Amino acid sequence: MKKLSSLFLAITILLCVSPVFAEKTSESAADDAKKTETVETTETTKSKATFPKPRADAAIVIDANSGDSIYAMESDKKLYPAGTSNIMTALIALEKASLGDSFTVTAEALQNVRYDQPQLGVKVGEHYTLEQLLYAILLNSDNDAANTIAIGVSGTIDAFVDEMNKKAEELGLTNTHFANPTGWQDSNHYMSAADLATLARHAMQNSEFRNIVKTQKYDMQTPHGPQTILSTNHLVSRYKYPYHIYSGAIGVKSGNSTDAGYCLVAAAEKNGLYIISVVMGCENTDAKDGAYSFVDTTKMLNYIFENYKSVLLAKKGDIVYDSKVSEAKDSTRVAITVEDDVYITLKNTADADLITSEVNIIQELKAPIHTGDYFGTITYSYNGNTVKTANVVAANEVKRDFFLHITASLFHFIFNPIVLLIVLIIAAIWVRLNVVRSRKRKVRRKRLVSQGGTNMVQNSRSRTPSAHSRSFDRYRKK
Repeated sequence: MKKLSSLFLAITILLCVSPVFAEKTSESAADDAKKTETVETTETTKSKATFPKPRADAAIVIDANSGDSIYAMESDKKLYPAGTSNIMTALIALEKASLGDSFTVTAEALQNVRYDQPQLGVKVGEHYTLEQLLYAILLNSDNDAANTIAIGVSGTIDAFVDEMNKKAEELGLTNTHFANPTGWQDSNHYMSAADLATLARHAMQNSEFRNIVKTQKYDMQTPHGPQTILSTNHLVSRYKYPYHIYSGAIGVKSGNSTDAGYCLVAAAEKNGLYIISVVMGCENTDAKDGAYSFVDTTKMLNYIFENYKSVLLAKKGDIVYDSKVSEAKDSTRVAITVEDDVYITLKNTADADLITSEVNIIQELKAPIHTGDYFGTITYSYNGNTVKTANVVAANEVKRDFFLHITASLFHFIFNPIVLLIVLIIAAIWVRLNVVRSRKRKVRRKRLVSQGGTNMVQNSRSRTPSAHSRSFDRYRKK
């Protein structure tokens, strides 16, 4: 009886514990499955990583060496550029004046500057160097400084704006028009992200511009005391908001307004890549995680530096083709090189060794040739597709041989189709005239024969013996 009771108790306990154990086992299996799923999802996400789309109205990322566009979103859309317009203002100033030139503040420079606009705080009659004013507009978008530059360079703001638009046309900025040197809101003042990237790429080739835009802070002595300007490009400056400092950042310019939103033109160098990115129309909500112009630019730059590489296809001076030259002195050959360094941007997985090239010479290789003369293009292909085209020019000078030139000139003159045609026409006329004359002579002979040629022949025969007889008689008398 006790044994049956003990067995019954054991079975009861086992029945009670089994569901709990089963439930825990089930939960454990679910947890394991969840963990496995998480790992697989993470690995899948890593393997399918895509470009981090920025929270902006427009964006573009280019390789500054090659000019290749790596990513673009609404990049040709016309938008308000805000203070990034000062890139053009600074570029015009650096082309027209020197950093040490003195600029005087005029009433015109201040008349349209409102209290809520960024400004250096200049006063009418004060003097500033171009260097001081450039730091003011490129680090902090100070409108009074931009107007002072415009008037100092071109005499009036309107004249300077004309210079800005001419430069935009020269650079091929087809979706750009300037109405002022400051970037302040105007319906006739706009740029596209692609144009901003092209402008920044060109401006960064100027060493003075490049030195200014990578500066974190600038201390200056003004007529009313010392002043410090801090860069609003937080990728290069840690003084205001240190959250966004980016290793490798070297510029360029931020800007914002109510209508333009937050815009940022950034430049960075890392892993052999030199990248310029642009975002326009970002809605930054705070200075840290919600500062999308900086946060999303950082994500884009990281993605590019991790997944792409820049390949130098040919350096200026590298000989890509050479040939003999007609009329060349001492049989000098011409060497052909690329007009500028040629880069291409590839994904890290691409094999650059598969790139092939073909030179297309479209100019006659004839002396004299001067260094830098344009001769055609070189085309680079990858897997049968054209990926880059660049101009090629002469790398050396080839002088003309005078004797060869004269000989060749005579040869070309003689065998010139027009000259040959004229000669053939003259020859044909001459032959025709001879034929006509010959025919006329034949007709004349026939006419003479028909009009008494027989009598003339007989008379001629009778006169001949008579003369002979007289000669014989004279001989006989002697």
